[in-house]
Amino acid sequence: MSKSRRSRRNERRGEDSPPGAGRGPSRRAVLALGVIVALGAGLAAGFGAMRLLRPAPATPLPPGEIASPGPVAPPAVVPVFTDVTSTAGVRFRHENGATGKFYYPEVMGAGCAFFDHDGDGLLDIYFVNGNLLHPNEPSPGITNVLFRNNGDGTFADVTARSGAGDSGYGQGCAAADYDGDGDQDLYVTNYGLDVFFRNKGDGTFERAACVPLEEGWGQSCAFFDADGDGDLDLYAQRYLAYSLADSEPWYIAYGETRILDYCSPSGYLAQQDRLFRNRGDGTFEDVTPASGIIAPDGTGMGLACADFTGDGAPDIVVSNDTRPNFFFVNDGRGRFTEEGLVRGMAFNWEGGVEGFMGVEPADYNGDGLLDMAVPCIRTEGFNLFTNLGGSFREDSVAAGVDAATSGLTGFAPVFLDYDRDGDQDLFFTCGEVRMGKTAAGADASFEERYGMRSLLLENRGGRFADVSGFAGGFFGRRLIARSCAAGDYDNDGDIDLVVTVLGGEAVLLRNDTAGGNWIGFALAGKAPNRDAVGARLRLAAGGRTQTREVFAGGSYLAQRDRRQVFGLGKAEAITSLEVRWPNGATAVYENMPINRYHVLAQAE
Repeated sequence: MSKSRRSRRNERRGEDSPPGAGRGPSRRAVLALGVIVALGAGLAAGFGAMRLLRPAPATPLPPGEIASPGPVAPPAVVPVFTDVTSTAGVRFRHENGATGKFYYPEVMGAGCAFFDHDGDGLLDIYFVNGNLLHPNEPSPGITNVLFRNNGDGTFADVTARSGAGDSGYGQGCAAADYDGDGDQDLYVTNYGLDVFFRNKGDGTFERAACVPLEEGWGQSCAFFDADGDGDLDLYAQRYLAYSLADSEPWYIAYGETRILDYCSPSGYLAQQDRLFRNRGDGTFEDVTPASGIIAPDGTGMGLACADFTGDGAPDIVVSNDTRPNFFFVNDGRGRFTEEGLVRGMAFNWEGGVEGFMGVEPADYNGDGLLDMAVPCIRTEGFNLFTNLGGSFREDSVAAGVDAATSGLTGFAPVFLDYDRDGDQDLFFTCGEVRMGKTAAGADASFEERYGMRSLLLENRGGRFADVSGFAGGFFGRRLIARSCAAGDYDNDGDIDLVVTVLGGEAVLLRNDTAGGNWIGFALAGKAPNRDAVGARLRLAAGGRTQTREVFAGGSYLAQRDRRQVFGLGKAEAITSLEVRWPNGATAVYENMPINRYHVLAQAE
């Protein structure tokens, strides 16, 4: 019998946090914490000056990597993901600036995006990069990289020509047409000062001082219409108050040897996230306090801006590293109330905090509500929050996710229907954050110490099975995978993946699965929200209904293809498609040819 999350977490006590912080709190502690969280909403101003707390003493490692569950039955449709990185001409290596001092930003990785930067109808790839760290000076030759899709399965590096090659210490990114002029603009978060790139409409970008930025540790970000005025606003996540100059060494115990390693977020105070309102004139204003986004103790890693409550207004989910998650409920006018505790998604099913990482929304069980996948640290088991109609139940154990993931540390969750059978499967990037396998040895290479296999789970009627072993050679490699963007870069109707690797070469995975029929949609909204961010689609076909929503950023540092591809299985026609546009107007479509994309324009 597999171990419970609590027993597994007790085994790793101290590895990821100071003594006493590794175990889930009692019910009394959960209630007390809820009161503290609620009271903390009014204390944001008092947390402006962040200070470093004392690191925990050396603590023993747990015994080895936890075994994954036994073999599963072969899938009805065998997944095939082909590594085409080299043949596609995608050559990007992430620079984390490691110097042997184990500065915390080194272990975070960086994001990526699938988006059409030049308006030719093809998905291009943007990679966010790090840079050198103290005592070295940042190199202007180390930049983010933009690859243009050539339309023949290959990509060309157009970074210099496009002007999108920032040399900051990059983290995440999001792309959208924020000013309604018909092209894709780009926001990049940094450890340092974020960057806003305005698209000039000719495939090139210019830096724009349109957001009131300040130094910080940026993480995931997303464009969405927070206040319902039609303009796309911007949520910029912040992580920790961490300074390279003031950092202190963090050690773990390896036998009787103390080994320098990456620290825990529990040793640092957090930074306040920011919400920027689009003024409609090409600039943004900071409306964080006025909007109710007051949560100074958040260590945000993952972000989702979507309508979880079903009222037509986008809510905000922030997954926090070793601290309770936030659920900001939108009143429809851009005023938010934090209700993570009462809505059932602040903690795991045992009432404990975990090293919550990215967050991805999707309707995995076909009930028309957006659920959430949230990976976390090895031994904890990844989380699957089922939407019960605005509140949530953590169902990872019942759904098989816990058993499949307890031996892994996950970062980016991606819902995708890889076999086009009409339900949402799950992909997770995986890679350690601290030395987690005693078998690796104190003198092992960086990749050996932190590398893990990534994970593909097939949805089998609401319960998930690990089918990674069937999916191709990538899933047998131990990499320090971090971010992932999903999208159909070759326009063949299935979802491909691009994966970033910490300090390593990015991977482009082409989906070659012989799946079912499909139909795809690109939505063209009314200006200024031409990307139709926030639109909801409900497609009926083959006796089932599928629900999707259009996002622009979030997850873990990534931007996925905004087009919506629906798997139809053996169905040879759709019954209907209903689109709820961002302004609440609805349209119904019927008699649409399958196995092709359709462009749907919102009526004037």
